[in-house]
Amino acid sequence: IYDEECTFADPFVAFDGRDRFIDNLANLGSFITDYDARMIKYDVEKDGMEIVTKVMVKLELNLPWKPVLAWPWGVLYAIDPETFLVTDHIESWDIEPLEGVKQIFR
Repeated sequence: IYDEECTFADPFVAFDGRDRFIDNLANLGSFITDYDARMIKYDVEKDGMEIVTKVMVKLELNLPWKPVLAWPWGVLYAIDPETFLVTDHIESWDIEPLEGVKQIFR
């Protein structure tokens, strides 16, 4: 569903390339020991060329004290009208990035 040169962005970093995104997800696999996700919002906009989602995400990290990161996580997907592939995957959080990082140390 992703264009090979899709742009991926979150509050910390942005990069281009589907393969790099796949590698990043694979690296997270051993760092997340449990998760839960609940859809809050799913909107189709701009004649179907943008999908806007919001999910309540809870992630337990593989650290000795088992911190849980939890906050609403949004993703805007921009779709190419010719290929119907996602060209932009832009994540947003409903908290400031530093507050998200602080959850690790609770």
